Amino acid sequence: MFPAAVPGGLTNGLDRDMVQKSLPMHDGNLNGGRPLTVAFVSPSWPPDAAANGIVTYVDQMVASLRRMGHQPCILGASGSGQWPGVYFLGREPRLPLSRLLDPLAFRVNPFYAIRRRNGEDLRQAAARAIAECGVELLEMEETFGLLQLIRPRLPIPVVVRLHGPYFANAEASEVNFGAAYRRRVRQEGVTISLADAISAPSAEILERTRARYGLPLDGASVIPAPAPIVSAQDRWRLDGCDRSRILFLGRFDRHKGGDVVVDCFCALARNFPKLRLWFTGREAEFLDDDGRSWSLAEYLSRRAPEVAGRVDWLDRQPNSALAAIRRQAFLTIVASRYETFGLVALEAMAHGCPLVATRAGGIAETVTDGVNGMLCRPGDPLDMASQISRLLADPLLAAKLGHRAGEDAARRYHPDQIASETAKFHRLQIERWIHREEAP
Repeated sequence: MFPAAVPGGLTNGLDRDMVQKSLPMHDGNLNGGRPLTVAFVSPSWPPDAAANGIVTYVDQMVASLRRMGHQPCILGASGSGQWPGVYFLGREPRLPLSRLLDPLAFRVNPFYAIRRRNGEDLRQAAARAIAECGVELLEMEETFGLLQLIRPRLPIPVVVRLHGPYFANAEASEVNFGAAYRRRVRQEGVTISLADAISAPSAEILERTRARYGLPLDGASVIPAPAPIVSAQDRWRLDGCDRSRILFLGRFDRHKGGDVVVDCFCALARNFPKLRLWFTGREAEFLDDDGRSWSLAEYLSRRAPEVAGRVDWLDRQPNSALAAIRRQAFLTIVASRYETFGLVALEAMAHGCPLVATRAGGIAETVTDGVNGMLCRPGDPLDMASQISRLLADPLLAAKLGHRAGEDAARRYHPDQIASETAKFHRLQIERWIHREEAP
């Protein structure tokens, strides 16, 4: 979410009594209590401005919590415009000492200076949200370990949501495991240890985090990400799709498996001469095992020239355009080498799309092989091609899996249901915080 560093210059002065003020009761679904006022940190805003799973998660959570009568707000790390309940980082006046020392710090140690500024921006945005909205709890990701910069100065509990710990994603990405890697992993571990509570989208990432840092993480909760709300009539239909078109949503990089998709398509193309691939995602580069960097166009022309003319790159599409693209394709591919949860897979399920996804990380907790989708081995284009071939050869099976996927997403991952679980978890942390503060 942010560039990255170490603790530095923070200020206090927040009113704890104001934070814990009572709010009026509400007749909505409030889990048996008064409405909550919580803040979510988001990498950017508005949602269509970036293809980012955390932004999507925050958007859906905030909308559902508001429907339930709660009063959430957003701390946006970047973005533009004026949005009700959104506090953008970096909009507050800088402290006199920061204005004096920042130029020197940037010359001496840019990494430290950027990290310190990001921490101060986050603290100021949180302070303003607390002062103006009475925010009682902050939920933020673990990325770059920024919580350690602001924890001593926040008068409210903080839930760290394990959206994507770096140690778990690095092996699936093109990174080297040098000093920068070790520093970021260490900083995220400090943030996780400082959290008042941990929320995880999958049991897999929660257990890996416990093992990696040797932390018990008592009281942590597994709460999956919400699925988009898609009515039955708006879901994928066999009679409304193009059976010669398959879809991949993701970057062309090692993490998301863009290379695997191209290699898989080469295997499929020989047996399905009319098949075409939609490649939808922002421009990125794939780093191969020899350390060579490839763009999608280069990879197609050099490694897969026989199918280059049958691959249509659509670039990154706004969320508002993806529903029609999903419905038009015969099936959706998720090729990630690792995912803490796999929101792209869940989104395909919500739209009732036949799905072939890798058995990677938390995806297997959402997709049940042969029931609501097909699973394949990560990094194995031939196994992926085999599963796709089964569905291409049996459209009725594809339709059956897609129908079940849509039903499962609506039943198990409806955003109001996930928001209700989250609100209960947040309420528990607020109550614990107040009782801890009141204890002698």
